[in-house]
Amino acid sequence: MFAGDDENQQLTSGPRHLRGRRFAHAAPFSASTLKALTERPTPARNFLLSAVPPLPQRTLRGAAALALAVLALTTTLTAHPAPKGDVVAVAPAPERSAPQVASRGEQRTAPPSAAPTPAQTFPTVADPVGGLSRAEMDNAIAIVDVAKRERLPKRAVIVALATALQESHLRNLANGNLPASLDHPNQGVGYDYDSVGLFQQRPNWGSIDQLMDPHESARRFYAALTRIPGWGDYAVTVAAQKVQGSAFPDAYAKWEGLATQIADATMQG
Repeated sequence: MFAGDDENQQLTSGPRHLRGRRFAHAAPFSASTLKALTERPTPARNFLLSAVPPLPQRTLRGAAALALAVLALTTTLTAHPAPKGDVVAVAPAPERSAPQVASRGEQRTAPPSAAPTPAQTFPTVADPVGGLSRAEMDNAIAIVDVAKRERLPKRAVIVALATALQESHLRNLANGNLPASLDHPNQGVGYDYDSVGLFQQRPNWGSIDQLMDPHESARRFYAALTRIPGWGDYAVTVAAQKVQGSAFPDAYAKWEGLATQIADATMQG
């Protein structure tokens, strides 16, 4: 029989202050051990007898069993401490800053926006006007598109078109005196000194590759035109002459009407 088994029953005898109470015990002990603790004058028995009022024999056995169970548990924990596990450092959670609320009278600062992308320019599409061929009209459109890209006014386009009409009738001309120019796409061959391209520009204007390119030759013409102070106030033929330095300064005037017609057809919207 395990010591203290009958202590699980409700007490009906003994001192009044212990009636109805239960004693719990954790481990079984032999009857001889409990008898030695409760009947012989051992320190444990003396402690129990001095600490509590006179108790029935079976109550003392239950208390002794409880004391021994606590002592055994304490000894076990002391002799075999729990193994130390690895220490894991846990980073503290980042603090969340409170949302900033603009006070009254204080303006919120908007985040910087991305740099605006430049406006896209699309090739102009237009049918030939004024009796021009498809190739001539395409060259005129190249002149117009450069002006759009450079954000130049319509007046600059009219001056450029009138100049190209006089110099080459909007044909991209190679030059028989410059064999390298014949290797480039062209609409004819001229022999006026060493002039090439739509504007019949000479080597001081750039390389043959540059001057035989309709877009690049037009860009160079516009650059020279816009460097002239007050160029927009001049008559078309005067402005053209200041750029070209032609031996026939008034020859550009007759092309102003057709140049205006081309500009109207290609610069709408």
